[in-house]
Amino acid sequence: MTRAQEDLAEYGSLLNKLPTALLQEVLSHLSQQDRVNACLVNRKFNEIATKLVYRRIYLNDSNVVRSDIMNVAVNWTLLYVPNRLPEESARSVANRKLRILIRTLRSSKRAVNCVEWVRINWDLNPLYQKNLLSIVCNESASLLRLENVTDPSCNDIIANGRVSSTKLTSFDMAPPSPNAGSEVEPAYIPNLKKYLTQRISSHITFMNLFMDPLVLFTYLYPLRDKLQVVDLKLHWRIEFFPQEHFVHKISERPLTQLSDVFDPRSLKVLTIVSWHECLLPNELSMIKQLKEFTSIEDLSLISIEQESLPLIGLFSSLTGLKRLKTDFIEELSPQSTRPELFLTILHNCRDLEFLDMRFEGLDAPIINVENGEFQISQKCHCSRCMHVFDSIIRQKLFLFPEDYLVAGIQDVTTKDIFRMMRFNCLLPYSKACDYYPSVRTYPMDIESFVLLMNSSLRLYRASRCQLIRDPVVPLDTGDLVDSEDDDEDTNMILPHKPLTKQDVLDCYHALIHHQRRTYIALLSQFPKLRFLVLNDVATVVINEDDERILQPVFYNNGFVSNLKGWTDNGKSQRDSRVFMEKSALYESMKRLEV
Repeated sequence: MTRAQEDLAEYGSLLNKLPTALLQEVLSHLSQQDRVNACLVNRKFNEIATKLVYRRIYLNDSNVVRSDIMNVAVNWTLLYVPNRLPEESARSVANRKLRILIRTLRSSKRAVNCVEWVRINWDLNPLYQKNLLSIVCNESASLLRLENVTDPSCNDIIANGRVSSTKLTSFDMAPPSPNAGSEVEPAYIPNLKKYLTQRISSHITFMNLFMDPLVLFTYLYPLRDKLQVVDLKLHWRIEFFPQEHFVHKISERPLTQLSDVFDPRSLKVLTIVSWHECLLPNELSMIKQLKEFTSIEDLSLISIEQESLPLIGLFSSLTGLKRLKTDFIEELSPQSTRPELFLTILHNCRDLEFLDMRFEGLDAPIINVENGEFQISQKCHCSRCMHVFDSIIRQKLFLFPEDYLVAGIQDVTTKDIFRMMRFNCLLPYSKACDYYPSVRTYPMDIESFVLLMNSSLRLYRASRCQLIRDPVVPLDTGDLVDSEDDDEDTNMILPHKPLTKQDVLDCYHALIHHQRRTYIALLSQFPKLRFLVLNDVATVVINEDDERILQPVFYNNGFVSNLKGWTDNGKSQRDSRVFMEKSALYESMKRLEV
């Protein structure tokens, strides 16, 4: 036995003497791989670690980004998908991992009995999804929740499962097809009505719907009592259902408001996902009706058109919000939160612990386009940011005067490195970075991003005859090379050093420094804030020298905050108030009060 194995056995013996509850708490903070290793220590460890490994399963189809400073979303077990794989290859690996998981659950009674919650990704192999559902719905004594079931053919598996038919507390209404607006098969509505009859009951507390609840429970299922749903997800999308199913009302009582369907006292978590650009009249009406649901603590608005008045009314009513995620779009592009909405959230939702939003009202983008020219804005002048602006932005991206002129979209994609970080999904996405795993929707890590940016830069420089001859390559190649076949471009290089991985990290850190004023406004207004995702950059609040500052959750390598000292000896509230009054936002707030 090696020394390391002897030490491990000794530590295992000591830990084995801990009470089971305490040992479970210790193991719950380990990473997924460490939990798997803990299964091999001894019988007691195996029993506890196995439960932690299989309790919550997240079926991802792409790489999950890990934080380099903390264990985020540690309660989920993931499918390991290597980084830098093309999308199809990544999905192939994920499906292979899913097959292994299915084989494990089939062969291990202990493992399958530990499964409480499964979140499915609908891009994974449908047959494998059904196989997994069949196993857990019939065999897992702990099963409580299935999330994101989007295949209608899974309805019978869930409704007739030996365990899921009685114990499952979640209801997922699968959409007619993955794409909104597709032709709906004639059998879809009859199957849905049957599924509703089998599943709707008083113990359903999690619900995911792809139809207006008022329409669903007026025409397809007669709702007797209000649903005591705690977690509700509504998808707003247009479907062309056969209209004969929506002629005769079968509801036993009139349903005109969302509060006629859902008990406002019960609903704590609400997610709304819009599948079209603009809000329809019935969707605007629903936003107004949601003001009754004052018990909501967690609100997510995904791909929603930014209609100020109804949203101002909503945020003004939900003063007990602890978590808020806003994702506003216009013409299919992400939009910064409007000042009036920002102020409404700032002044009414003071108990926020998690906030995810886009806002550029206090700190304009570092690189912006005005009147056909690039404008560069530098807010932080620390030594690190001076390096970024002087040695990267002005020496690599904007080396020549003509680089500031915008001739087309290619110029933006080549030189706005901050916009491209978001566009190429370098910044990982999650419904909530502290609670759900953060994934890359496309296989783009820093190394791939660097290659892409340098390739774009080379094409741009070549199109403007800015490449220079490589001084390492001799001009006279003699008879060794046929001059007609010689590709001159291979001897031409960038007139500056190419971008590096460190350059990208430095730019990312400079972006965080640049948003200092917005960070201070949010930290001062939300004293309970723990996680902030601003403009897709995830940060965590830490206490350093009795001061709350923000650290990036991802790509933290060597980051040094420029927020230190922002509280100014306890006068942050007054300073923030003075700053707000001096800003243009204060005028917006005055108009709102009028």
